[in-house]
Amino acid sequence: MVIKSLARIVGILGSTIAVAGLGASAFATDVTAVRFGAHDTFSRVVIEADSPIEFDAFVLAEPNPRLVVSLPGAQWRVSGLDNGQGLGHGLFEDFRFDPSGLHPRLVFNLDGPSRINQEMVLDPTDGGYRMVIDINPSTQADFIEAAGFPERSQTLTQLLAEHAQIDALAGVCESPRIVVDAGHGGRDPGALTRFGGGHEADVNLAAARVLRELLEATGRFEVVMTRESDVFIDLEDRVRIARAAEADMFVSLHSDAAGSSSARGAAAYVLSSSGVNRSRTRARREGDWFLPDAANRPDEVNEILFDISMGDKLNRSYQFATELLSEARSVTPLLRERPEHRGFLVLLDAQFPAVLFEMGFLSNEQDSRNLNSDAHRRRLMASIVNALEDHFPSCGQSPGVQFAARTDGAAR
Repeated sequence: MVIKSLARIVGILGSTIAVAGLGASAFATDVTAVRFGAHDTFSRVVIEADSPIEFDAFVLAEPNPRLVVSLPGAQWRVSGLDNGQGLGHGLFEDFRFDPSGLHPRLVFNLDGPSRINQEMVLDPTDGGYRMVIDINPSTQADFIEAAGFPERSQTLTQLLAEHAQIDALAGVCESPRIVVDAGHGGRDPGALTRFGGGHEADVNLAAARVLRELLEATGRFEVVMTRESDVFIDLEDRVRIARAAEADMFVSLHSDAAGSSSARGAAAYVLSSSGVNRSRTRARREGDWFLPDAANRPDEVNEILFDISMGDKLNRSYQFATELLSEARSVTPLLRERPEHRGFLVLLDAQFPAVLFEMGFLSNEQDSRNLNSDAHRRRLMASIVNALEDHFPSCGQSPGVQFAARTDGAAR
């Protein structure tokens, strides 16, 4: 069975490659210096460039400890180091500039397990723009936990053409499949009520049932529930349900609680950067999320597929969470105006966009009364439906891969 997110991967490959090519030419930035500093508890590398540049730094454990700094659109212009190689200092043994692959990168060989302690960008003073990265010595176990996959050794197109056998397919109309997750349940009641009505598990399930009813009434969505009664479902099992359903969107409903009764309002959460690292580890451990033959492909290919799928997931999750809050503010106060990033386990899977929606505070009297009101729950769930309808245009309204009805219950 080919994974559901592969359709999205195919749909964005062209634009990914095009942007990568553009960044390497039209928006090139010159790397002009690499400097090191060794301190008692950490080592520092400073990468200087002649213009502002985004960078992504991560450590790799295989085949040897390394720090990799991805520099989209960068060119090597360091005086005296025309070959792009040099010696390091402190925890940095040596380094090289690698212009191949999807993005140019600096690769630093480390003298042992290390973790990134701090990253920052500093504006010019006497020189250029500076990217500063501090690393600390680490235990082997912590290093492996934080490390990403081995670095890519080929370009995106080469790797995918040779190993993933991905072809661009024409989009088809499908009806979006929404997985509705009623948080808590059974032996896990969640937040306890203080002002009458049900505990969090009861409120969440009541809201989830209304959301399913309203979504199905549109005739545009398929709905899968992670639970339909007051039963305990393990968090990992909730993710497995969404994965098996090949969700187009995962919506987890919760009710908050706080020590102060003054805290109130709804909030939306999407995956954090630390959660992405956990998701990488999880994908690598499980080993089968990419495609059936994942174990037979180089790790570089799996990393690329993960990066593309996760990037698509994060973008879609944040976009939908923003749309949801925009709709919900007309129904309930908002705790925060914009989506927040968290590492909740139910948000970790890279295969589908996911949003955790805290509907309000059971520890606040007004929020609690609202959340235990059938009329309020219906209005609040209607705001989610409105956001989903905006997020998933009807067939014919959006180019590229679209959505259409399925008549069987099998995973696509």
